[in-house]
Amino acid sequence: MADAIRERARAQLGELPEEADFVSEFAAPFALGVVGDVLGVPEKDFPLFREFVAPVLELTSGEEVSERVLGSYFAAMNEFCAYFGRSNTFKGGQLSEQERLSLCLAVVVAGTDSTTNLLSSMLLRLDRRERRLGGVVEEVVRLDAPFIGFFRTATCPVTIAGVKIAEGEHLFLDYAAGNRDPRVFTEDFDPGRPSVPPHLGFGYGPHHCLGAQLARLEGRIVAEELLDRSSEVAEQPGGVRYRRHLISHGPAALRFRPGRRPA
Repeated sequence: MADAIRERARAQLGELPEEADFVSEFAAPFALGVVGDVLGVPEKDFPLFREFVAPVLELTSGEEVSERVLGSYFAAMNEFCAYFGRSNTFKGGQLSEQERLSLCLAVVVAGTDSTTNLLSSMLLRLDRRERRLGGVVEEVVRLDAPFIGFFRTATCPVTIAGVKIAEGEHLFLDYAAGNRDPRVFTEDFDPGRPSVPPHLGFGYGPHHCLGAQLARLEGRIVAEELLDRSSEVAEQPGGVRYRRHLISHGPAALRFRPGRRPA
């Protein structure tokens, strides 16, 4: 998907004014566009796709959920299920229709929200002197985890750091804290950090992120395009407003200057 992703990134960056909001005007629509490609949404359907997905993403944004947002969400879910009910995405296997539609929804929410956070946090970390971009993406996922953690249920009794956890108990698995464990990682941002031991930003074991390789590819390509255009942040990093969300972590808005590709 590399060529299509690069073409999408270049086209969207080229359409931006001299200064724009990176989160809402580039990262979010870019991530949604790539997810649409994964789900086989044809280009002619993208306006409709964006329209019925927007209320779904608004509900998971971490902002206050109003009656209007909730009403828009339920209306959008009806359209979402009707659209993907007609599509062939994930058909032909052993999934029930409800499981298939749930998987489509999970791909949209997880693949858009997390990648938007990744790209926005990455822009704040970009350095024109650094070209180990694969390492930059990994360090952003480690230090600025797009998803801080997830709720899990213990499948058997276990004792962790002297704390007894019973089978069936619910807990919050904090990837962001694990990724900063001083016994394993130094605190500095190091694109040359060895991949062993691995960070937990993409989860672990059977819960490892299904889209990890796609997110890595998107991050590396967007970083290359931003550096080639000499893009720069237009506000002080200390003044960046972050999302208010228990799980999802990233800038809520980020003014930047896209620059121009060299002739």
